[in-house]
Amino acid sequence: MKSTIVISPELEELLETAAGLPRSSENIRVEPLCGDGSDRKFFRIFLGRRSLIGLISPRRAEAPLIDENDSYLMIGNHLCSRGLPAPRILHADTSGGKFLLEDAGDLHLQAYVLSHPPRLEPIYGHVIRMLGALHTRAHQGFEPRFCFDSALYDPAFVYERELEYFRKSFVNVCMGFETRAEELREDFEAIAEEAGMRESSFVFHRDFQSRNIMVRGAGLRLIDFQGMRFGPAVYDLASLLIDPYVKLPERSQERLREAYWSSVGRRFFFSRTEFMKKYESVRLARNLQILGAFGFLGVTKKKRQFLQHVPFAFRQLSLHLSRAQRARFPRLAGLVEAIGRRGFGFLASKGA
Repeated sequence: MKSTIVISPELEELLETAAGLPRSSENIRVEPLCGDGSDRKFFRIFLGRRSLIGLISPRRAEAPLIDENDSYLMIGNHLCSRGLPAPRILHADTSGGKFLLEDAGDLHLQAYVLSHPPRLEPIYGHVIRMLGALHTRAHQGFEPRFCFDSALYDPAFVYERELEYFRKSFVNVCMGFETRAEELREDFEAIAEEAGMRESSFVFHRDFQSRNIMVRGAGLRLIDFQGMRFGPAVYDLASLLIDPYVKLPERSQERLREAYWSSVGRRFFFSRTEFMKKYESVRLARNLQILGAFGFLGVTKKKRQFLQHVPFAFRQLSLHLSRAQRARFPRLAGLVEAIGRRGFGFLASKGA
């Protein structure tokens, strides 16, 4: 989707930089691109027959020494150095928040599979192989200094950034429940301990879903990688399989999970039982994070299009909150039942 363009000083600087790159053309034009949940601005810059992506990402005023822009540059360069399919960064001004990137195309995995239903599992087989490559190569040479908002997916991170995010942005703001932190603390602390890791030698993307995977020609490209950190690799698998943008059938999720286990999961876990236990823990945390994100984006940020995905994400939560988890996390289970009884018909008035 494209929108009206305004040539800001930052964009003008990017265009001047693009014009000075090798193989550039004097015939330059630019088209704005709509991002998803991010406040960053993207543009496609045409240099004759060649095209690049321009990114404007203002440095946060409250940011510490390492900003999201720094992570984007360091992690992007690292992934390319490991032979992984991330767009090359051709120019970076991290202080000014201006980047020129290799063009990864405009066809998201979501759009591709929704327009080619018979190809769903075959194309996801390719994605699973790409994910396996990411998990086996990306940790080599990956450094904590690459990460702008903590380098480890530990219990404290899970608790605040995923579980409390769910309570505040989805339960309280989106659903209108008055749920206090203390009411869920015991369950949330237990979930955070199971999903998080005190240490890890592996890294994961943390938002590995169909809107962050591009289909270009016969290949795939991975974008929005700046949130990578050390932690459980299977979190990415859970993100991919319960992705509300595509709505994979349950049987497809099971087959693709087994494909991941057979190809690379065996390298990371002593047994399939251990693999499934960790997978179910991070799937629960990710599912709660997704609902928190949709609440924040849909209501707080007023990007109403995200609310349409809430019902499926909630059904996944209800389906995957196993009998054992309901017994161990009774407060969360009770809240999920209460939300289910209310339903989501009221979201229509919010633009869903």
